[in-house]
This record gives sequence, structure tokens and C-alpha cells, in this order.
Amino acid sequence: MASDDALADELRSLARTLHETVADDERRVAALDLLREANALLATGERRLRWYEVETDGDGRRARTRELSAFSGTINAVAPPMRIEQGERNGSACLLGHVRLSRLREGPPDGVHGGVMAGLFDELMGAAQSLTGRPGGVTGRLTIRYRDLTPLDTDLVFRCWVERDRGMRVEMRAECVRADTFDNDAPVRTAEAEAIFVRRR
Repeated sequence: MASDDALADELRSLARTLHETVADDERRVAALDLLREANALLATGERRLRWYEVETDGDGRRARTRELSAFSGTINAVAPPMRIEQGERNGSACLLGHVRLSRLREGPPDGVHGGVMAGLFDELMGAAQSLTGRPGGVTGRLTIRYRDLTPLDTDLVFRCWVERDRGMRVEMRAECVRADTFDNDAPVRTAEAEAIFVRRR
């Protein structure tokens, strides 16, 4: 039985294939016909509700958000997707985002596009507001320091924590580390971020 996750994974694979290979006219025509047929088949289904259109509790809404998100959504074919879990930093809770980025996200040669990095940081920092135990806010400011090239086709760990909760403003910090150095005494950080999220009244 096919799942929405499996469909999204296959679309990601297709996007990589299109990006990495050059097909002849005959193959392009045949592939386009198949894609149009698949699209028409899926379009006959019911409209999927967006995360804020579904009545559910806080945990259910967060799960729904992540499922559809542009950066961590398992059924969003344009998402890498980043896998988010809770972790620990200096004895306090944090969120970890695990991701491996292909050449679809390339900026400089062999490196991840800076805009993609910004989106991933914003995604994780927004989710990490849940650590405060209070409703989250919207991004008011996001500042990124790019310390080094973030390599493609490499396992990465984004780590985010709450720096301060000032009521209407939540101050967050985060870092991106190469996964193979994450537990080292001197982990390789490729980027760091600071953000302020503003809670709406």
C-alpha cells in the first residue's frame, strides 16, 4: 500500500534525477506523458486541509504543521525534509534537526545555498518555541553567520535552543554542525543563527 510519504519521496527522487541527468527527446516526451497522467490521477482526490484548517490540540497541530512544512514536511515534495527531534544541550532541552541536502539545494560549488540554510534555521527555531511551554510567535528577526561552506551530500545536525523568553518576545539561538563531528570536543560548525520571535497579542 502506497503512502503520501512514499509519493513525496519518489517526487524528490524524480527532481534529483532531472537535475543530475540529461535525457533525449524521446525519453522526455514519455516521462512528461507519465507525469501528466500521474498528476491527473492524484488530482481526483479530496482537497487536503492545511494545518490551520484542522481542529486539533497543540501536539496534533505541530505534527500536522511538520507534515506539510516547506522544510520538514514529509508529504511536501519540495521539503528536503529535515527530521526534527528533541535533544539536550548543557542539561537543558533543545531541538535537533537532521538533514542531508543534495545538489538541488546547491549555491556555491559543492555547498548549500545560503537561502536554504536560512529557511532551515527558521523552521527549527520556530518549532523550538514549543520548549517554552507557551504559544509561539512569528519571526521578527533572523540573523545568520556563515562560518564555513556547508557541504552537500553530508549529514548535518541543526541544534536550536531558547536563549530567553521575554513574554511577547522569544530569543532563540541555533547552529549547524556536520553530523560526523557533532559529538566531538570541537564540532565543525558551518553556520550559527540568532532570532527573535514575536508573539501576537
